[in-house]
Amino acid sequence: MSVINTMLKDLDKRQQSHGLDELPVPPLQYRQAPRSRLPWLLLALLSLLLLASGYLVWDRYAALERTNLALQQDNQSLVQEIASGELKQSSVETSSSKETALAIGEEPAAIPSLEPSATVNTQSPAKVESTVDDSAEANVGVGAKPLAETIEEPKLDTKDSIEAKTVAKPQAIRVDQASDTKTVKANGSMAVTEVKLSPEALAEKRFSQGKSAQEGGQLSQAANDFSEAIRLKPALHGARQHLAALYYGQGQLGEAKTVLEQGLALYPQEIDYALMLARVLEAQGDSQGALAVLGKIPDDHLLAKQKWVLQSHLAQQASEFSLAEESYRRLARVEPTQAKWWMGLAYALDSQQKYTGAKQAYAQALSLPGLSQQASDFVQQRLAQLGDIE
Repeated sequence: MSVINTMLKDLDKRQQSHGLDELPVPPLQYRQAPRSRLPWLLLALLSLLLLASGYLVWDRYAALERTNLALQQDNQSLVQEIASGELKQSSVETSSSKETALAIGEEPAAIPSLEPSATVNTQSPAKVESTVDDSAEANVGVGAKPLAETIEEPKLDTKDSIEAKTVAKPQAIRVDQASDTKTVKANGSMAVTEVKLSPEALAEKRFSQGKSAQEGGQLSQAANDFSEAIRLKPALHGARQHLAALYYGQGQLGEAKTVLEQGLALYPQEIDYALMLARVLEAQGDSQGALAVLGKIPDDHLLAKQKWVLQSHLAQQASEFSLAEESYRRLARVEPTQAKWWMGLAYALDSQQKYTGAKQAYAQALSLPGLSQQASDFVQQRLAQLGDIE
């Protein structure tokens, strides 16, 4: 027992000696986390971008300023050239007038009254004197005072007359140039002349206006424009067809019929009128009249297919099954994969008691796609009824 007690005591001592409280705890030392450099990098990058954009804006502004300065300098130089040219011209005219006045012995203020003296003759002093006297009298009669004062002056000799003649030539030339300038100005003035359109051009214009009015919903205005276009140019078939279609759409079948009958009477070769008139007559319930108009369309025309479609429908309504059979046969030849043409042909044959052909046409229609369920049921029922009939 003592041994066991000793072992237990020893075990207790060992467990107590390994407690955590007895271990030395070193003091904690906190280290500051290193600061990130990313914000400084972003700030530096943003500063560089701002500097670069500022430089580009400044450079663009400087280029615009240079361009504006160059344009201003060009304008100033141009204005100076124009001003210098006018001043030079005016100085030349003034100097020439002064020379003329000095050559005759007058003041420059008397220049306008000296133009008639440009015809002074230099053959002899007597002729010069007579010429000067005549010109002076002429000017006095007109009321030119400066030239009257020159009569009292000493007579011109031959040399003076020559100088006057030579100086007067530039003045005459200047007068001619002035008259030419006036002529150019008169010819260069803008003249407003009235341009009259031909009836054909006016018709086309009214037709275009009518189509615009029709698109805008102004049907009454469109009808007036189409009617005026037809009146100006009866051969304008587009305007006539638009007018008839406009009446047809508004339910004015009588007006549409009148317009189309007039067009067909004037231009029988325009088959479009016949087809449109047949549709109008069909809307009026006149099947016989519509069939008669459709008979005017040749079977080799581009509108032949539309003719056969309408003709087969009208003939079936009018119980003219032979004409319906003919129309459906032509349609089946043109479009053999259309089941509706074969069914129409079968019905036309069946109505004429041509049962053998009717069964074949019914079977052909049933073998092709495109029939409705109701039509398929009818064909199957009719084939069952015609099964034993040969």
